[in-house]
Amino acid sequence: MPCLIDAHRGECGVPGLPVAERYRRAIALGVDYVEIDVRLTHDAVMVNYHDHVTPAGRVIANLSRADLTDELGPQAQTLEEVLDIVTPSAVGLHVDVKEVGAEPQLVEALLKRLPVERFVLTGEDASIRRIKVQFPHVRAGLTLGWEAAAANPVQTARVRLSELFPGHRIKACRADFIAANWQLARLTVLAYCAWRHLPAWVWTVDDEKQIARYVRDPRVGVLITNRPDLALRLRP
Repeated sequence: MPCLIDAHRGECGVPGLPVAERYRRAIALGVDYVEIDVRLTHDAVMVNYHDHVTPAGRVIANLSRADLTDELGPQAQTLEEVLDIVTPSAVGLHVDVKEVGAEPQLVEALLKRLPVERFVLTGEDASIRRIKVQFPHVRAGLTLGWEAAAANPVQTARVRLSELFPGHRIKACRADFIAANWQLARLTVLAYCAWRHLPAWVWTVDDEKQIARYVRDPRVGVLITNRPDLALRLRP
């Protein structure tokens, strides 16, 4: 089975596009998934936004949907607006969970608009376990590639070891697959996934040589990239 292509944040290879147009173009390319990041505003609106703060430094969780729109304009896209684009197509939706505790609301919103086989979720251990306990039929993957900028050396070493050898974490959170940073994937994770017959997703690969390498690796089930145009062309 060929490696599937996941358009990271709906990127399509054309910089500077409005967010909705970006997703439409990614879907038109023929990608297998488009990825979104879901956060909650202060008034409990689910929005597609990666960072926890806006460009002006305001925390998303402290802003209303209206506040976010005032700052970001049409780039302030809600989950429902993404679903309006995704639902009429055949593309899969990859949802990266950014808010621990919001998982039931998120999954229920997805199930209202899409059949369960049309979407997957990724996130941290706590989020994935919560999803699998409450919605065991929903596919959910553990993200590996923790950003350790503010951590002490001991904590960093402990987490890195658990990412290189993630067996106990997979079992504890009941993940269906692993979504690993490309460097971790190259080191040990792809070998581990192959050994355990566990699907492997690799993120975020944008270099042309690396894309060519990963789309040809039979251990990689899904490649997450900002250059799906390249990945589709290079895929065997």
